Amino acid sequence: MDKTLFNLHDLVLLLIAFECLAVAVYVGLNRAKQSLPTSLLIAFLGVHAGIALHELVLWGSTFRYWVLDASPNYFFILNFAYWLDGPLLFLFACSVTQAEFKPKRWHGLLLVPVAVFMVFIWQHFYALPYDDKVTMVKDYSFADFDYVFMDLLAKATRVVFSVFAILLIMRGDEQTKVKYNVPAWLPKMLMLFTAILAWETMLSVIKVYHSLYVFPYYDIVEIIGLASYYMQFALFNTVIFMAASHFLRSQPAKPKTVEREPVSQELVAQLEATMERERPYLNQNLSFERLAEKLNIPVKELSNAINRHYEVNFYEFINNYRIQEAKRLLEDPACFDKSITDIFYDAGFNSKSVYNTLFKKKFNKTPSQYRNDVKKRLAKQQLQAGLS
Repeated sequence: MDKTLFNLHDLVLLLIAFECLAVAVYVGLNRAKQSLPTSLLIAFLGVHAGIALHELVLWGSTFRYWVLDASPNYFFILNFAYWLDGPLLFLFACSVTQAEFKPKRWHGLLLVPVAVFMVFIWQHFYALPYDDKVTMVKDYSFADFDYVFMDLLAKATRVVFSVFAILLIMRGDEQTKVKYNVPAWLPKMLMLFTAILAWETMLSVIKVYHSLYVFPYYDIVEIIGLASYYMQFALFNTVIFMAASHFLRSQPAKPKTVEREPVSQELVAQLEATMERERPYLNQNLSFERLAEKLNIPVKELSNAINRHYEVNFYEFINNYRIQEAKRLLEDPACFDKSITDIFYDAGFNSKSVYNTLFKKKFNKTPSQYRNDVKKRLAKQQLQAGLS
């Protein structure tokens, strides 16, 4: 038996499980009010930790023997996680994109595959004599055609649910997404997650083929499987970093009680003149540093002027100009042939979701609705002018 306590592959799986559980606990303890999306996210993270632990127990170089010494009956308990994380991800996407979403009775059908797998694994493994189960675990004979085919169904189902989750978040209600503070980068992360699930599904396809016809290059199976562990680890840590950054950016500024020096009106006048004359906000990559350089003043001085005089942060200040520019373009008949996407790019935005959210908050209409109203108003004016 391999006496190594940990190898790198086992350590990666342990870290995935630990990070999922740690984030789930953190989210659970740091939300003032437990909402449905929060509960679903916590459940998804817990189930995903179960997947990592299942892989560690089933294929790990040392852990499988520890578990086997305790009892072979522990081996497939966490296998159910593969049938649960897809539905949980789908329901999470529903809850953050559909106003007043509540689980319905038909959602219970999402648990039917879990019940089917329960019957299968009972007949395939748990109903067997104890010694037979030990032998199956030791020589991996449990991984016959029936088992790898069920594994393929689980992996393919996860891909389907993940694709539906992406579509829901990309097309969902913007106000609901703002309510739950859904970051704009989430669909991209889900696309990467789906790609990893598709990679794992390819591995299952190879296993099914091998059980029927013998795959000539079966040695690559281990490489594909290990690669998926490292891809998941990289993706999950990227999500943690981006989520932390998103959380910090979304926090309101702390109220200050200290007396502050008055803002230079000359600086305010210079700033407003530059914004009106040179329109630097049209640059999608405009930053504090670039604007301060254009004004030839220190960054800190510019930041203080914006925060204290306008009582907004830098991005709110810039986006206000961009919203007004977008409004001007939407009202311009010469721009009626431009798409909404072209309009928000021309106005300096680099995120359609941010643009739509801010515009609707400002004018209580989506950009498309606003432009349609402008067109109707102009058509009415032209009709009245023609009649007169």
